[in-house]
Amino acid sequence: MNLSPTSTLSRVAVIPALVLAGALSACSNFGVYRLDVQQGNLVTQEQVSKVRPGMTRLDVRNLLGTPLLQDAFSDKRWDYIYTEDRNTDKKLNPFGRIQQQFKVTVIFDGEKVARVEGVASPVEILTGGGERRRTPDATPPNAPPEPRK
Repeated sequence: MNLSPTSTLSRVAVIPALVLAGALSACSNFGVYRLDVQQGNLVTQEQVSKVRPGMTRLDVRNLLGTPLLQDAFSDKRWDYIYTEDRNTDKKLNPFGRIQQQFKVTVIFDGEKVARVEGVASPVEILTGGGERRRTPDATPPNAPPEPRK
């Protein structure tokens, strides 16, 4: 049997390529875990519905919080932006991530609200639609009550 150097070389190149392809396909089901990332100001539709034209900046800040973006060149707009990047079931999304963004812009005329634009979150995302988080009760079970002062 007479083998030419090019056919031997092509066989030598094909075998490692097949092994590498098999190894990479075996690793495709394993992903690196990435944390859920929540950034910005979460503003709900309920909160936005309370903002009315004619309200002062202080009223808006008390209702919606400090804006994420305040235009440095013009004080006529405040932007409340919330983004969420979280893990999902890989059966629903092959990349395993869902990204959402909500943006609300409050436009001012002088010191009063002129209008509100954008889309706010329909529900409270941080706690699944319920009340905001509270500090948990750190008292261990069956502990005696703390003395009153």
